[in-house]
Amino acid sequence: MIDRNGPVNKDDGKQYDGLTEWSLTWDYQLKRRGKVWIVSGRSVLLDIKVLTPRWTDFQNTPGALRTKWRIYRANLLRHEEGHVKIALRAAEAIDKYLGVCGASLSLDKLKSDIEKNTTALLLQYRKIDQGYDRRTRHGATQGVTLKRRPAN
Repeated sequence: MIDRNGPVNKDDGKQYDGLTEWSLTWDYQLKRRGKVWIVSGRSVLLDIKVLTPRWTDFQNTPGALRTKWRIYRANLLRHEEGHVKIALRAAEAIDKYLGVCGASLSLDKLKSDIEKNTTALLLQYRKIDQGYDRRTRHGATQGVTLKRRPAN
C-alpha cells in the first residue's frame, strides 16, 4: 500500500514512502545611510511539511510486524529529518547573506545583487537536497525499506 499511496514528489513525479517539502521566502527593507543603500531589516520564512505513512490498525498487528514497522518508521523519520536540516541551513544561509550583503551607491544594483545571490543560494541548497536523496537512495541506505514477503 505504501508503494501505491505514497506522496508524489513534484520534482520528479515519483511516489516515495515519505516526503519533505519546504519553501523559503524572504523579505528585506532598504534604507539610505549617507551616500549608500543598506539592508536595514530582513525576515526569512521557512515552511516545512513532512509527509510519512501511518498504520491505522497498528495496535491489532502482530508484535514482530510492529517491531519491523517501528524500525522502518524511525529510519524514515531520520531520513526526512536530513531534509529538514538542509532546509534550515538554506534559511540560515539566506538570512546570513541578507545581514552581510553590504551596501551600494545604487538602489537598483543592491536589489539586483540581492535577488541574484539569494536565488543562487536557494538553488544551491535545492541541489544539496537532491544530492542527499541520490546519496541515500531516498533513504534506502539508511534502512528505509520494508522487506516484502515473496508472492505465493
